Amino acid sequence: KGDTMIPGNLFSIPMWRLPVLNFSKKKKELEQLCKAYPERKHGIQTFSTNRQGDRSGMAAAFASILEQELSMFSKRIEKDIAFEDIWSVSYKKGDYHTPHDHGTIGLSGILYLNMPKDAPVTQYIQPWNDWNSDRTIYLPMPVKEGDIVILPRFIRHFTEPSKSKKIKRVISWDMTLQNA
Repeated sequence: KGDTMIPGNLFSIPMWRLPVLNFSKKKKELEQLCKAYPERKHGIQTFSTNRQGDRSGMAAAFASILEQELSMFSKRIEKDIAFEDIWSVSYKKGDYHTPHDHGTIGLSGILYLNMPKDAPVTQYIQPWNDWNSDRTIYLPMPVKEGDIVILPRFIRHFTEPSKSKKIKRVISWDMTLQNA
């Protein structure tokens, strides 16, 4: 009787990428914000971050600067968002971030504040191996300075060692969702 096979996907993982509007103006404000919360290396980390320090007030200031973008995102997903944590990370030449995730519930965001053209992009690891080869699948996310990427917190991700002589800096945050 012929082929009755119906192709499709069993699962999908949501992801959003959006630009920071009026980035050149907001970049200066975000860089000033980062100065108020200095980064340093901790333990065996190869990169500098302020995640282990006091960041009281950072989320409110960040949300104020990016009010337009966060509001658009909230409307798009039809949920209110609440920051759980926020921090910045800087990568010098040779710095990298090992595979990690941010938990199981909610979303994580990354804003690429300083993104040299030769800096490595974030690579995302598919939560299951390839069904045919049993290999781990990871995908680089093409981004540029001023881009925001938002995805579920459970997605493992990493960066390769930076080959850039310029510093790559991101601001990352975790958020929960409330019904709008």
